[in-house]
Amino acid sequence: MSPRHFARCFREETGATPAQVVERLRVEAARAALEGGEASVQRVALDCGFGNTERMRRSFVRLLGRPPAHFRASASEGRSPV
Repeated sequence: MSPRHFARCFREETGATPAQVVERLRVEAARAALEGGEASVQRVALDCGFGNTERMRRSFVRLLGRPPAHFRASASEGRSPV
């Protein structure tokens, strides 16, 4: 199966392109890492496959309507002081 044919079949079955699905999965993983971890935004961007923080920020805004910093701030508000 050629890459182009695979992409067509994938879109027919899922309603999204392979690239869109990968981007969603990366955003979900990065969001979880930001909410639950202590890693820097730069580290999360690299670990989740974005390459840099600007690419990650654009994906967050496009898919979630908010930048990554919002999710880091939300997570830290919910933590109890140590």
